[in-house]
This record gives sequence, structure tokens and C-alpha cells, in this order.
Amino acid sequence: MKKYIFAILILLIPTQVSAFEDYVILSDTPVNFVYSKDETIVSILPFFTIDNSKNMLILKSKSEGATDIVFETNDGIKTINVTVNENQTNVSETEGISAFTLDFTNSLPERKKPVLREDR
Repeated sequence: MKKYIFAILILLIPTQVSAFEDYVILSDTPVNFVYSKDETIVSILPFFTIDNSKNMLILKSKSEGATDIVFETNDGIKTINVTVNENQTNVSETEGISAFTLDFTNSLPERKKPVLREDR
């Protein structure tokens, strides 16, 4: 019986995928400090690269709602608005800060099938 329950749990793990989109946020200048005004809606984590440029962040949506993300960079303090809905996450962009989704949507262009050359 334990084996069946264990097998069912393993099969159900992929169904726990989050319905919310995650974003990568890039800054033109290094980010010294960042925080979310409401950690129950989104969390923001710094992502350090090999060159340690400190300009990349990961935005993880947790629940529906709206909040602000505050950045302290060498250029000053910047704020972006984040709205999380059931179907999508909207991230406003300000000067020097860009946001890119990590999740693919179904709107990707359809790939053409390769044409195979016939042997003569």
C-alpha cells in the first residue's frame, strides 16, 4: 500500500506547477538593495552571475494582487508596479530597468517542418 501511495505522490508532483509567471529583471546599473512591499504577493531575489555585476533579479509570483518593488541603484531609488492576476503577471518598466518573462506562452510561432531531400 505504501508503494502505491508513493507512486501516486510522484505522479502528482508535476501538477503542482505554479499558475503564475516568473520574471527576470535587469537593471542598467548595479542594484544595491531591493525589496517587495508585500512579500505575500511577490518575492524578489538577487541573482548573482560569474562576473558579479549585481544587475539581475528573479521575480517570483506567489498569489494574486498588486504591489510595488523598490530598487536602490547607483542612479537613485526606482519603483516598479507588479500586478498578479490568475492568468498573467504584469510588470511595469521604468528607465534603466527591464523585465522579461521566464515562462513560455502558447503564442510561440509555429515551426515549419524540414523538407527532406529525396535520394535520386
